Amino acid sequence: MSRLRRVVNNTVISLAGQLVTWASTFLLMAAYGRFLGDVKFGELYFATSFVLLIGIPIERGFDQQVTREVAQRPDQALRYLSNTVLIKTVLWVVLFALLLFLCRLLGYSEEVYRLVMICGVSLLSTSIATTFGSVHYAFERVLHPVIGTILEKGLTALVGILLLRNGATVQTMAFVLLGGSLVSMLWQAFWCFKAVGFGFALDRAVLRALLRTSIPFIVYGMVGVLYYRLDTVMLSLMTNDAVVGWYGAGYRLFDTLTFLPNLIISAIMYPVFSKLSMQDEGALKTAIEKTMNFLLFCGLPIATLMILSAPNILGFLYHRTEFDHTIPVLQALAPGLVFLYLNSIFSAIVVSLKQEKKIMVQAAIALVFNCLGNVVCIQLFQHVGSAAITSCTEMLLCGLYFFFSVPRHLLPRRSAMVLLKTLVACVALAAVAFLLQRFHIFVILPAAMVVYLAFAFLLGSIPREDLLALYQAVRYKAQRKNASVSLNGGQEEPVKLS
Repeated sequence: MSRLRRVVNNTVISLAGQLVTWASTFLLMAAYGRFLGDVKFGELYFATSFVLLIGIPIERGFDQQVTREVAQRPDQALRYLSNTVLIKTVLWVVLFALLLFLCRLLGYSEEVYRLVMICGVSLLSTSIATTFGSVHYAFERVLHPVIGTILEKGLTALVGILLLRNGATVQTMAFVLLGGSLVSMLWQAFWCFKAVGFGFALDRAVLRALLRTSIPFIVYGMVGVLYYRLDTVMLSLMTNDAVVGWYGAGYRLFDTLTFLPNLIISAIMYPVFSKLSMQDEGALKTAIEKTMNFLLFCGLPIATLMILSAPNILGFLYHRTEFDHTIPVLQALAPGLVFLYLNSIFSAIVVSLKQEKKIMVQAAIALVFNCLGNVVCIQLFQHVGSAAITSCTEMLLCGLYFFFSVPRHLLPRRSAMVLLKTLVACVALAAVAFLLQRFHIFVILPAAMVVYLAFAFLLGSIPREDLLALYQAVRYKAQRKNASVSLNGGQEEPVKLS
């Protein structure tokens, strides 16, 4: 129960922070569409995607290792932190030069080249910030990374919208993104060093271990980013900036909706999985099942609304007729969101068991499928074909995880009943969304969700024992809070993160 209380506490903090960052991201995304238009939006989206594509080793190579190793050996935190930052900085110098060279080689415009350069600097600050965050997550402390993200997204949205309303260029917006990233990095760095000690602990053994064990992570991360971002590069080469803008407008929304698995898995459950994998496989399977239930319960209604209410969502966000081309993109991406939620759980299981080498082959299969599918579908259906291939790739990955990578005894079989009941509740949600399709999204959303939650409750979509456990954890937290206020003469006890 103590672990559950900690999970609930971290989840509440993360969800509260996510509401702020999600709202900030949506507002800024809407401002991009309204003030920049589809072409300039396409240029900025391409630059960020291109940088992430080349910066794979920095973004995906080491943070999961840091979280796993520090969760299992907390006394080594400063060593893993220091050596990871060193590796990332050296890699960034090489990759940044490669990034600029490729941009020139492929013949992109001078404006796009400058955008890529600015976003390339942001790559370093963002990747180092995620390393600090991975240490916080290893200790199951989410407050400081959450505040860092709020500072980054909130300030970026506030400053960015004000500048856009006054005629800011797309290059100015790239600098705004860089500034937000630097603020988050400095905030997380201060609190991380305060927790693990200020200093730099270079350790050749740790350095070698990180480099040696990073290969599966880099390969899988490389493949993952390739099939998430290569489609944008292919669209830019095979179509034009406006088409990239239509695709980016939908994909940015899709990207934003991945906050839930990122929050629940990366920030909260992955460290728990890592610890339980060494202690109690029975408890690990229970944790997997509860996580699966929650993500299914949240993911399926989101995907349903993406399909049925795409015109309402995009009309509210962008207010420009050229973004009507984005409607089928969002609808085609919706099924992929559900499979992505499931894949986030499966990948966390495999990595927590230190069996990440298993996923390299399946990642290569997914990459080949995605590339070939994009070559064909972009020619036939342009941005809509690319979105459909993204969903098909996620579905393929889900099947590979289920049948080949995840140990059979850890599969959450009881979640199948939750899936079935949730689908029934989504049918009711779909009926409401369809009947109200002529209304504003702020009418559709609350009405559909009330009906969905009512049907889910009647059907028992979330098992009763899960709800009771959650209630007990929240009640215990409230009792502790009241007790601390009484003991301190009406003053709350300071929050301790350790």
